[in-house]
Amino acid sequence: MMKKWLSQLLAVMMVLSVLLAVAACQPTTQPGNTAAPGDSSAPVDTSTPAETPTYTYNSVMGASPINWNPHAWQMDNEDWLRPYITAPFIDISIAPDGVNYEWVYEAATAITDITATFADKDAWGITETENRVYQIDLNPDVCWEDGTPINADSYIYSMQQLLDPAMKNYRANSYFVGDAALQNAQAYYNNDKAGQPMWADNSTDGTALVHEYSTWVLGADGQYTAADGTALRFALTAPSNYLGGDALGDYSQYFEESYAALEALADADGMVPVTDETIGLLKGFITSDDWGNEPESNLAYYAVYQNGVYEVTPWEKVGLLKTGEYQLTYILQDPTTWFYFAVASTSTWLVNEKLYEANKKTVESLVATDYCTSAETTMSFGPYKIVSFEVDKQFVLDRNENWYGYKDGKHEGQYMTDMVKVDIIGDHNTQLQLFNQGKLDEVDLTSDDMPTYRMSDYLLKTDETFTMRFIFATSLESLTSLEDEAGDGANKRILSYDDFRKAISFSIDRARFAAEATSAFKPAYFLLNNLYYYNIENDAESQYRNTTQAKEAVLRIYGIEYGAGKTYATVDEAYAAVTGYDVEAAKALFQSVYEKAIADGLYTDGQAINITCMCSAASSLTADDTRQQDLLNEFVTAATKGTGLEGKITFKFMSGSSSRYDDVASGKVEMIRGAWGGAAFYPFSTIRVYCEPDYMGGLAKIHESNGWDPTKEKLTITYDFNHDGTAETVEQTFQYWAKSINDGTYADPEDKLAILSWLESGIVMAGQCIPVATYTTGSLFSKQIQFATLTYNIMYDYGGIRLMTYNYSDAEWDKYVADQGGTLNYE
Repeated sequence: MMKKWLSQLLAVMMVLSVLLAVAACQPTTQPGNTAAPGDSSAPVDTSTPAETPTYTYNSVMGASPINWNPHAWQMDNEDWLRPYITAPFIDISIAPDGVNYEWVYEAATAITDITATFADKDAWGITETENRVYQIDLNPDVCWEDGTPINADSYIYSMQQLLDPAMKNYRANSYFVGDAALQNAQAYYNNDKAGQPMWADNSTDGTALVHEYSTWVLGADGQYTAADGTALRFALTAPSNYLGGDALGDYSQYFEESYAALEALADADGMVPVTDETIGLLKGFITSDDWGNEPESNLAYYAVYQNGVYEVTPWEKVGLLKTGEYQLTYILQDPTTWFYFAVASTSTWLVNEKLYEANKKTVESLVATDYCTSAETTMSFGPYKIVSFEVDKQFVLDRNENWYGYKDGKHEGQYMTDMVKVDIIGDHNTQLQLFNQGKLDEVDLTSDDMPTYRMSDYLLKTDETFTMRFIFATSLESLTSLEDEAGDGANKRILSYDDFRKAISFSIDRARFAAEATSAFKPAYFLLNNLYYYNIENDAESQYRNTTQAKEAVLRIYGIEYGAGKTYATVDEAYAAVTGYDVEAAKALFQSVYEKAIADGLYTDGQAINITCMCSAASSLTADDTRQQDLLNEFVTAATKGTGLEGKITFKFMSGSSSRYDDVASGKVEMIRGAWGGAAFYPFSTIRVYCEPDYMGGLAKIHESNGWDPTKEKLTITYDFNHDGTAETVEQTFQYWAKSINDGTYADPEDKLAILSWLESGIVMAGQCIPVATYTTGSLFSKQIQFATLTYNIMYDYGGIRLMTYNYSDAEWDKYVADQGGTLNYE
């Protein structure tokens, strides 16, 4: 790591550093060419030089990127360019051991927590002693592709533009919400609202209320206020704590007529006066069966209250300070540990002032810019630069000769790629054909491709955090209504039996399901896959799924024991044996439910059981959807053979619903296919989506809640809570346990892991959902390239373009492909 630039350097030294940086950014002559241009005394080499090998990475996208401006990009294919044409303060790469990750400084030379020594704490209202103020020492060798130096002023200008209230940039919230939130950034961003009311969520955390509904007072103007006269509004478009960050308007499809009436009464910010009329409109919705029969008093959760007025915040109050020519001080809105601040610093807000300004324009009432929408409007400061871009056809990147990394001696053996070519091809079959002709270096696969390439040495299976699961409506009221609505005499009420749904789970051969009906998905017996880390900040190997607690959760689900005298001696042996597939157990459960349902009067012998599964929002079923439907029918048919339900159960997959998650919770459909994922570093919070209505924005927002209420359902945990060697049994609601590992009730890491594992097994064993597969992207890579590792890591992927190497130069590759007859074999 380079030494930090000290803020007390003399001005003359700072000037010198600028001059040195300018010199470092100038184009360099080729090695060995030491003569000045035009110097006739230079020796003349008349020999024929050997051809320098070149290495080109040929990639493909399904659609053209439109805008890769770091202030405005929206789609993943636009962010794809970031590691090629930008340099973050800090990056993540593979550690020397080839397994763990390491931090690599790029556009910075150091990021240091200086909270304890920060001199202006009082002026900024800082009471913390750590994790609030960071000093960023910039790399003075970083410059634009045209050789223009990049210094602290470059970053200050760029942040001012990003937060400019006249622009309302799409990515501005990245710097006033989350781990990189700058102090007063949001206030500066809202300067265009100066003098207008400032509204605050009436529910501070989705649970507690500032102004209870019973205290609202009707004024002479027909509008309700809080008891102290504070103005109130219903918020249609603002994020709601009660709705888990969603806005009420996100659910307008459930009360279209009433919502339209509310919208007509709203101001430009989506704020609606609270009157008897608007109370009636909103009350009719939240108290309905469609929403979950909330009490009228819950209207308070959908309200905001006036919390002052917007004032003008000068730039000097925003927590990004220039403290040296190559030094920034970054003051956070809230404390963030070094690790998470570093993760946030792996992206950048830097833009080129000259091009940014030259491409500004007015769009309606806002200022916009065409910066980074073409080769001509893009300026790189990363290892590559865009040399051409043809919309819907191709873009090409070449080496940026002014990138510091080619000269600093710290990137030896990295960035072997000379050129990057990306073709825009929407048709998958065309992509695959070009790949097999050696014209592409990577291609994503579909399930149709998997039988051909399943055993390929060049197949990558990249895990994602999402777990596919089947989710059920199980309340008798809902299932009876669905039976009546179907009108075909078939039964659905049998789904209300936990053991019926468990029998379905045991009947599924997850290995076949994943192999035959998905694009490389992996079998799942759990809710959280191996990408969830419980302590990534301090332990790179802290995968929840690999803990003893998590393995025991799966063993509880499937009734597998281990230990002395058992089939499996250790937890690892037992866990390795799990398949989730047990036809005999399924048969026994199907038969017992058959007998009980007849005795309970909920099933008539011989009655058909027709189960509709809404699987996606697509306009029609895909080939995978149909395969999954057929396999599920095959599995259940086999598991009911010889039982009273033999030949009676039929699953029918449907598509076309964008609201299937809400529909199954409200009982509009009896079964859906869905997935939860994301937040890989927060497993203790992730489990709340199954257990905490106030975290999710109401019981109706928990997908599994039809017939199952986690605020009432009890979970019994047997565990050594006192750490004295004696296990005790404690019973609490699912909601209680989920809150307890997030609110500090249980803070010990081992306690939290144990409770999380019991929650996971308890949720799956309740049978409201059946996990079947974890999302995985299948892709092929060409014989020309070699990734640094073939083991995916959530921190560094496969090593990226930084560490990718080549088995053949471009010329050698062309010859190899020709020698193979123009078609390569990857099977």
